Amino acid sequence: MIKILSTLISILSLTFAVHAATPPNQKWILDLEKSSGTVEFKAIGRPSALKINGKGDKAKGALNIEGLNLTGTASFALDSLDTGIKLRNEHMKKKYLETDKYPEAKFTFTKVILPESLNAENASVDKLPFEGKLLLHGVEKPVSGLAKIERKGAEVSVAANFGLKISDYGIPAPGFAGITMAEDVDVQVQFSGPYTKAQ
Repeated sequence: MIKILSTLISILSLTFAVHAATPPNQKWILDLEKSSGTVEFKAIGRPSALKINGKGDKAKGALNIEGLNLTGTASFALDSLDTGIKLRNEHMKKKYLETDKYPEAKFTFTKVILPESLNAENASVDKLPFEGKLLLHGVEKPVSGLAKIERKGAEVSVAANFGLKISDYGIPAPGFAGITMAEDVDVQVQFSGPYTKAQ
């Protein structure tokens, strides 16, 4: 009888331990409208290997976290991009990005699995792989990259990087003052703000 009770207690203890280690399937929302952030791109000019950087306003939208899954869509106003040279900005936006026809770029997360360590009040994870779809210049293509996520209480900061080829989106290689930009572009999206429990 003692052995039976001992066995039952062991089973119950193990069940409780597994349940306690499993994060609750709660829903959280990160409203990008209430966050701060930027969207940047980096490219190389030819033939001088000149570095071309552009920086714009924060992304808008919302990210949803349910359990360990992250989903959501973020949009970005392309007309806010600034490369530091006014005339180059105008060429880039009007001639190549055609912001009059395609004012926004939109990114939709399709696969992000968060580590359980982010359930802690203060935690961070680096080089977290993610997959998504980017709608740019009227063309939608799958993209993938790496993200760094930091959590401090109810605040979360995200820095996501991914690469793209502008030719995949029907955008010709931009040229300005004898310099042609390479088609490979690195994109970094940063945002930081509070997340709240979904109602």
